[in-house]
Amino acid sequence: MIAEKSTLFEELRHLKLLLVEDDELLRNSLELFFENEGCRLLARESAEEGLDILRRQPFDVVITDFRLPGMNGLDFLRALQELQPAAQKILLTAYMNETVLAEAFRLGVHEFIEKPLSTDDVEDALVRILNRRGGG
Repeated sequence: MIAEKSTLFEELRHLKLLLVEDDELLRNSLELFFENEGCRLLARESAEEGLDILRRQPFDVVITDFRLPGMNGLDFLRALQELQPAAQKILLTAYMNETVLAEAFRLGVHEFIEKPLSTDDVEDALVRILNRRGGG
């Protein structure tokens, strides 16, 4: 099925999403946004916390920040690729450059969202991911 913004959350309600973001305001805002839409978004503050949960349960979509305390987003994506290679990956960053892009693509990142971001940016990226996932 081809995802559209109008049906995005209907489709996302059947998926498990993980957000790894150290910015408390952004993390809490996205968590509340998805919760209000009836979606299962689990949020963690650090890559280490994200990996801990990824070792215990599968996720369909993983959204991670590039700049994280401790392990950075690219190192997290390397570990994610080992643990759950089929997970769709979205990278959030205010530090977009060719080196980051190239490495992220190599690690299987499907979408990039530049910060500062809006919920529209997140929705658009998720629509594109669902369309690719569904073969659309």
